[in-house]
Amino acid sequence: MSPTGRNLKHIVRALIGSQEFAVLIGLVAICAFFALATPTFLTWFNVFQNLRQIAMLGIIATGMTFVIAMGEIDISVGSTYNLAANIMAILIAKATFDPAAAAFVALLVGLLAGVANGLLAVVLRLPTLIVTLGTLSLYRGLTILISGGLSIGNLPESSFYELGSGGIGLIPYIALVALAISVAAGWALRNTIFARQVLAIGSNVRAAQRTGIRIGLRKIQVMAISGLLCGIAAVLGMSYLRSASPQSGVGFELLAIAAVVVGGTPMQGGTGTVWGTLIGIALIVIIQDGLILLGLPATWQITATGAMILLAVAIQQIVRKRMLSR
Repeated sequence: MSPTGRNLKHIVRALIGSQEFAVLIGLVAICAFFALATPTFLTWFNVFQNLRQIAMLGIIATGMTFVIAMGEIDISVGSTYNLAANIMAILIAKATFDPAAAAFVALLVGLLAGVANGLLAVVLRLPTLIVTLGTLSLYRGLTILISGGLSIGNLPESSFYELGSGGIGLIPYIALVALAISVAAGWALRNTIFARQVLAIGSNVRAAQRTGIRIGLRKIQVMAISGLLCGIAAVLGMSYLRSASPQSGVGFELLAIAAVVVGGTPMQGGTGTVWGTLIGIALIVIIQDGLILLGLPATWQITATGAMILLAVAIQQIVRKRMLSR
């Protein structure tokens, strides 16, 4: 066999043996099942809605991929999304901001929330899990305070909202934005010095520190990325919901973590896969949608998400033990 043939065979084997491929096969199988089980699953409206939801949650989960790959966890993403979305809605409804200007402020809010998470973790020398456990409540409390605990809707008409309502055929504009972000993030995770240092921190923080990597700076930067992507998701969510509620974003942290873990990024950190995360969030959204179409209660959605996390972690542990035993 020629060298080219051997390389191609090696690539195919690596692809088939990856967790991303296994999750992709699972996604195809689940889609086939729901397509046969309910006639509304493959309707234009349902496919369009699912793609928008996958895109919005996928952007948040992309940020979570970097966080978990660094060996940390951010459980404030839902509250960050909620704060950014409500501030944007308030600026449009009460301060008569142009939606584009309000969107810029929402992005800034997400970025600053992420930077605050990182700074607190570095200054207090605490894991981001502990810090974001506090900011989860802090950001949601701020949202309730500034919104008065009321939903904000009936926003003025604007061409800005075409971003959320429009698309090219079955592909929403929002999905195209999410795809562009995934391509950029996936490339960065594999090809930049920044990403290599982030993965080194997740693999062994002490060894990374000995090599001169600025742990605190990288932690702040990664949390800033997570916050900014939450802000982007909030803007996209506002572009098609045209409203905001103090209760929006609840549970997004669970969905983001589940997508990252199911997609193949280990909770221990040290490695990460943006494409695996995107497939993971698609699997979760499709399962939740399918269960609703089948008429099952909402508790089944939560149960299914929790079961997927446990299954993914169990598979990762088995694979890790086998690799260590070789």
